[in-house]
Order: sequence, then C-alpha cells, then structure tokens
Amino acid sequence: MSERFFEIVIKDLAGDISPQEDQELQHIMSEDTVSARQYELFRMYWAQNHHDYIDGRQLFENVQSRINELEKEAGISEMKPLMQPVRNIRRLGWITGVAATVALLITAGGYFYSHRNTLVAKSTVKGEKSTFIMEDGTRVTLNADSKLEYAANFPEKSREVYLTGEAFFDVHSDANKPFIIHTANMNVKVLGTAFNIKSYPDEASTEATLLRGSIEVTVPSNPSERILLKPSQKLVIHNAASHDSTKTRSVAVKNIYPALTTLTYFQQRDTMIMETSWLQNKLVFQDEDFESLAKRMERWYNISIRFSKTGSRQLRFTGILEGETIAEALHALHMTENFNYRIEDSTIVIY
Repeated sequence: MSERFFEIVIKDLAGDISPQEDQELQHIMSEDTVSARQYELFRMYWAQNHHDYIDGRQLFENVQSRINELEKEAGISEMKPLMQPVRNIRRLGWITGVAATVALLITAGGYFYSHRNTLVAKSTVKGEKSTFIMEDGTRVTLNADSKLEYAANFPEKSREVYLTGEAFFDVHSDANKPFIIHTANMNVKVLGTAFNIKSYPDEASTEATLLRGSIEVTVPSNPSERILLKPSQKLVIHNAASHDSTKTRSVAVKNIYPALTTLTYFQQRDTMIMETSWLQNKLVFQDEDFESLAKRMERWYNISIRFSKTGSRQLRFTGILEGETIAEALHALHMTENFNYRIEDSTIVIY
C-alpha cells in the first residue's frame, strides 16, 4: 500500500479529509479491491477503538502494547518500538506530511485487529438471496450480489456492520448497544427497528427506507448533520460517478424534511412498497430507464447485459417480474418498447 493511501485514510477516519482527497480515496478503492478491503478493516478498528484515546500518541502506544502481547502469546520475543509516536497533536489528528508514520500506525492497528478479532462475512452472488440471524438476534435478509461484514464478538458499546449491496434489517432492540450500519455513502444508527438499505457501488444512489421505528443517518462528507427518519420515509443520496471528479454527492430534498422523501408504491391505491418488493421475490420497476433496470436484472438473473445502441439505454419501463425466466422477461419488455435483443449464453445483447 502506498504512503499516500495511508495518509488520506487516516485523515478520513479523523474527519480531516478534504473533498479533493475524498475523491482521491474513492478512486484508489474503486481501482484496487485490496485497498478497499484494507480500508474497511481500518474503519472497523477505528470505530471500535478511537474513542478510548486522547491523542495519536496514546493510540500508538496502545497498539504497540497489544501487538507485543500478541507476539508473547505466539512465543516471539517482544518487539522493539516500531517508531517514535507523533507528539503534540490534537485529538484524533495527525501532522500532515508524516505519511510514513501514519502508514505504520494504521498497519499495526490493522494487524492487531485482523489477528485478535474474527470477522464474519455474509455474502450472496447474483441471482441469490439469503436470510440469517446474527448473534445478537438481529434478522438480516441480503439481496443478490451483496455482502455484510462484522466482528464475531461485538464490542461493549456498539454493534457495527459494513454493507455493500442491499439488505433488509429487523434489528434486535438493545438501548445500551446501538446498531450501526456503515456503507460507502451513509451511516445508519438504530436501537431497534425494521428498515432497508441499498448501497450498490455501480448505482446512481444510496437509499435508506424505514418501515417502523426510527433511524438516524449521517453522511461521511458531513458527519455533523444528523437526519432522523420516521416510519414510511426514505433518504436518497445521489452518488457522484467515481470517474467524474467534477461531480459531488448530493442529497435529495423533498417534503418538509431535509433530504427525505416518502415510500414508493407501485400504483395508486396499491399497498406494495417498491423499495422492499424484492423480499417478496418481485422485481418491480416504475418508469425506470433501461440502463438502470438492466443492472438490477443482471443481479436478479445472474446474467450480463450489454447495449450496442446508446438510444436503447434511455427506454423506460413499468412493470413487475415475478417468476419469469430471462427470456420471458425480455419478451415482455420487447412488447412495450421497440428494441431488439439476442441471448449469447449468459450475456444479453441489446441493439
């Protein structure tokens, strides 16, 4: 890992990252899956431990001490100090320009975490869903092509998980141990409630949909702003394209609540909520462009869809798929809009 990567990671964790550095960090992780995985480990370690320290020196000393304990257990002689800690720095901050020091500190933290805490990873592939009960009694349903990671033994003060993709949570209530979901573009804090989170890296938005209870959402780029959702409300964050540095993240603003909108029903007087229809094995779409629908169909059917004509991407569709094969689904779409397609093994070519 490069020194620059470690430098901007620690600035991100400490809340001192600039918008330009945040874009740089997102770009690095989008290009390197190893860096992205390393970053998630750092975030989890930081979330569980940073509140115990007054400054970077104390954090370093604690990490060094724990690594020595680990080495003793393994029968290895005690390590000499890896470096001199940075002194005279404010809480949760490091001096800019000491990238090597920062790199070693975070590496030590990541090393300690990966050896002393077992990570649980639940995942699904395209075309698959999974439901399981976590150790604390929380019920989770993962949609296709999704991953949830968390420590096997939650710390005393919180229950923190990391989501990529989409999941429905029915959280076991514990007022003394809040449940926190981290995604790339939002963090959701709850005590006990039922809600849906959608955070696919290749989609244009990240969504939190609340069915009952209450949740508190923060955005990493503005952690001081806390958005409280009530039942039947949804928060939508429009994600910047990772390859377009001129775009910035924005939050949809509707109704009287900043950044909030209401649940989407398939049709007027219909009781089916589109945001959670996947739980009933229904792929529901309403005035959705073909490019966006194609991404969802790829996950739903475990296929690949390629457009050879740009104009076809903008076609819009409304409907419900429930039990249809991919051939039947394409035929139904073809009946409503003018496009052609051919099926080549597991790839669909739209032209």
